[in-house]
Amino acid sequence: MASFGDDVLEEQMTEALAVPDPAGQLPAEVTSFVGRRFERSTVRELLSEYRLVTLTGFGGIGKTRLAMRMAAELRRVHPDGVCFVPLGALEVAEEVPDQVAASLGLTGRSPASSPAAIVDYLRERTMLLVLDNCEHVVDAAAVLAETVLRSCPTVRILATSREPLRVEGEVAHAVTPLSLPGGAGAGLQESEAVQLFLDRARASAPGFTLNNENRAAVAAICRKLEGIPLALELAAARLTTLSAYELEQGLTDRWELLSRGRRTAPHRQSTMAACIEWSFDLCTPAERRLWARVAVFVDGFEHDAVRVVCAAPDEAEPLLETLASLVDKSVLTATREGATTRFRMLPPLRQRGLAELERIGEATAVRQRHRDFHLDLVARAHAAWLGADQLGWIDRVRRELGNITEALEQCVADPQATAAGLRACGHLLEYVHILGLFRQGRRWAEHLLAVASDDVDARVRALRAATAWATIQGDLPAATALLAEAEELAGPGYGELQTLLVQAAGLVAQYAGQLEESERLLVEADRRFTRTGELAEAAHCRMLLVITAVLRDQPDRALEFHRSCLALTEPVGEGWVRSWSLWAAGIAEWMRGDTAAGQRMLAQCLRLERAMAERIGIGSVMEAMAWTLAHGDPERAVVLMGATQNEWERVGAAIDALPGFAVRHREAEATARAQLGDVRYDEAHARGRALDQAAAIALCLGERAAPPVAAVPKPVLTRRERQIAELIHQGLTNREIADALVISTRTAEGHVEHILTKLGFTSRTQVAAWVAEQHLAEGRS
Repeated sequence: MASFGDDVLEEQMTEALAVPDPAGQLPAEVTSFVGRRFERSTVRELLSEYRLVTLTGFGGIGKTRLAMRMAAELRRVHPDGVCFVPLGALEVAEEVPDQVAASLGLTGRSPASSPAAIVDYLRERTMLLVLDNCEHVVDAAAVLAETVLRSCPTVRILATSREPLRVEGEVAHAVTPLSLPGGAGAGLQESEAVQLFLDRARASAPGFTLNNENRAAVAAICRKLEGIPLALELAAARLTTLSAYELEQGLTDRWELLSRGRRTAPHRQSTMAACIEWSFDLCTPAERRLWARVAVFVDGFEHDAVRVVCAAPDEAEPLLETLASLVDKSVLTATREGATTRFRMLPPLRQRGLAELERIGEATAVRQRHRDFHLDLVARAHAAWLGADQLGWIDRVRRELGNITEALEQCVADPQATAAGLRACGHLLEYVHILGLFRQGRRWAEHLLAVASDDVDARVRALRAATAWATIQGDLPAATALLAEAEELAGPGYGELQTLLVQAAGLVAQYAGQLEESERLLVEADRRFTRTGELAEAAHCRMLLVITAVLRDQPDRALEFHRSCLALTEPVGEGWVRSWSLWAAGIAEWMRGDTAAGQRMLAQCLRLERAMAERIGIGSVMEAMAWTLAHGDPERAVVLMGATQNEWERVGAAIDALPGFAVRHREAEATARAQLGDVRYDEAHARGRALDQAAAIALCLGERAAPPVAAVPKPVLTRRERQIAELIHQGLTNREIADALVISTRTAEGHVEHILTKLGFTSRTQVAAWVAEQHLAEGRS
């Protein structure tokens, strides 16, 4: 049977047996310790500088297990030993000093009170005291810790708690989840979450191995469970009755499958649900109410949102203080993104909060405030589009994408809010482009437009946005139908709605190859927008005119439109419209024969696009740069083409939706292939496909070269060590390895230790998983 959690294992070994450990001893580890090399180094450094370090985090994150490992590693630097004090089973805070005294072996030795006996015993000793599971007796633990720190100058304390002790001189270290695998199951052997899952899976279901059939499911399980050790171990235990694929498919945000734990565990940590309920019970009424209210947020929230959505004027406790308490108790995590603090809650905690929100009868009101806040946020982002704050708004919309989606879904469900949702959909036109969410944007529009609404203005704006998104995806039949519906609704005239549709018609004509008509429509729209002071839309028209002129093989006219676009965008610090204008202008300079000038413009564009993280823009610049390099540096050009393909696949759009640019791609491809030959061309393209976005951008900008073809990492093991690793993978013990290789058992043990050290592992099962991953990479079974 698999063990089931880093915070649970120790209590099985202490509480279940009800035997206090003698002074200086730690509970024995009955399962392997996985990962956390960097975190162990961090905690070691903190303990060298501070005398009280508290490991904080939600239940199941691995606080106790990490504390035990640190205590074991630091035992040799504490001449008088290490004392592990399990506090989890205590029912009243007054028992804390007695439990510490008992763990130190002081029971019955002195007539003095427990605190006095503890201080008297520790005063002259150099020791590490581990206070485990302090959260439910945190006040008493804090008092005792402060007493020891003040009276015993050579004693250090390592505590674990879901909230800090808040003692002078304390430093809190938030224990993080285990590292996750990359996309598509890549880099599995480097992921701590995967290593733990595989280790416990083999204990639960002997014979379980990582292979091509289950690697994607294993990676998905670890990502869904967010690297939480307890959740991973509970999941691994399910492999006795489920395949990895079935387990992955059955996991939802509620993690219901993780409802079966170990019989000997304390109830509060026997399942994820019990663990969550324990945390809920430790909260004050105000903290529980706020927990419930913040549960309406999807993928996190920030201070301005919580003040609007979750505040209640009749409540006495300040909201931000209660919010800080939930962070302290590890219900919420707080991360800094520049000058912004963002709060996030694990999915099962959110589900517990939503259940409480329904119970207290606030669900409807809080959800409406959530919806209205995010619709207003979208409106403010749209209003601030043409300005120096554009990049900040792009980042904010990107962070709030989950909440915006939730708000729009609420608008679909509530006919009274449909018009507001349609208007928000229209406001998101450029943001969807930047975030590469064309499919999702079209779904938003489709669902909202399916609901009857008499608000013509809102419907036309949503139809216009949907027209643009379909056009950029190359779906011209859908774009044409959407545009026709919008034009019929708006009717004739020269109002703002009609001008928006003239602009949209110009975009559709551009992608349809009707370039003269495209230019005529865009010039007309630009004229109208300029006259009415809609400068953001006028700048957009001028950027589209630069592209149209390039497609018409009129580079001089393109540069003229580019200068007029810069006249509107540069003075106000706008970036997105300017970047696309620079892109087309760079192509125009190259067409005129000034390749260096064109590449400078493209590089300037790419730096803007990198700051915005716009995939379709980054892909377009790398594509255009490849065209300019095809003659002089064909290998670099082809690598960029391969990297560009990655961007197209992620956003579901491509530059070849514009017929004129598709021709240039084919020309550059043919030019490079003629110089390199098929083999070198294919190798270079594969190198590009293997690059991540950051490396591809750096290559495009000339900041560093691409890695060599078929670069292979230098082996970290000697031939003998690799041979022994293979035998470990086959399940042989050290003695069996020694017999197989005709060496002594001691020599085999030494080789195994060297392998563990070189690979940074702590168990043989991790070595076995690493070998299996190497086999998969080499195409072996």
